[in-house]
Amino acid sequence: MGLPGLLCLAVLAASSFSKAQEEEITPVVSIAYKVLEVFPKGRRVLITCHAPQASPPITYSLCGTKNIEVAKKVVKTHEPASFNLNITLKSSPDLLTYFCRAATTSGAHVDSARLQMYWELWSKPVSELRANFTLRDRGSGPRVEMSCQASSGSPPITYSLVGKDGQVHLQQRPRHGQPANFSFLPGQTSDWFQCQAANSVNVQHSALTLVPPGHDQKMEDWQGPLESPILALLPYRSTDHLSEEELGVFRTGNGEVRRCKAAAM
Repeated sequence: MGLPGLLCLAVLAASSFSKAQEEEITPVVSIAYKVLEVFPKGRRVLITCHAPQASPPITYSLCGTKNIEVAKKVVKTHEPASFNLNITLKSSPDLLTYFCRAATTSGAHVDSARLQMYWELWSKPVSELRANFTLRDRGSGPRVEMSCQASSGSPPITYSLVGKDGQVHLQQRPRHGQPANFSFLPGQTSDWFQCQAANSVNVQHSALTLVPPGHDQKMEDWQGPLESPILALLPYRSTDHLSEEELGVFRTGNGEVRRCKAAAM
């Protein structure tokens, strides 16, 4: 085969490799949202569209039901495009479906997955609730601080500090996506507490946590720093069947509270 033939084959191979490479890196568009403000029948949200693999400039379109274009932005960098929307509760969930469309100068475009805002904002149950209890002394005596947050759930979410008897001691409704932070004085005896998170769909509780006594307990009873998390224990069971070892030690972070027997519920 002559030299011109070899060059032709090389050009064709390079062209085929280039096309295969383009097919492998087809841009993917993501869509995400953040709740900025909550109203009785509406939400102000920030919807973000991003196609990091596409070559700028990129035209991002936010589309609603029946592919109707709601807003459009041209981005000349690899940064995402954000759209600020006021979304009101509609009679049909289908009217609150959105998706992103990213188009390049070549005319090609790709769509993101559908974001069903009705189920996200009005009918998503509270889930994966986590609570952290910490005993601190900032100079005025020990206080118990609790941070509580659900990983998902339609806003607004109301967080409560609940005792073992079901009594609500403190309550907060923080901005969506932010944790609730409670601070209270420990009691004269050990007691059980938990966090409760509730929205219009469901109610969820964290595991019961044993909070040791405060002012009646000598500080040297704590083996370790005060600023350490208190162990979140499993829901309460009677102490009548606990072993001597279980009754003897309750760990709290790096230290431990010794000879601390749980009170019966």
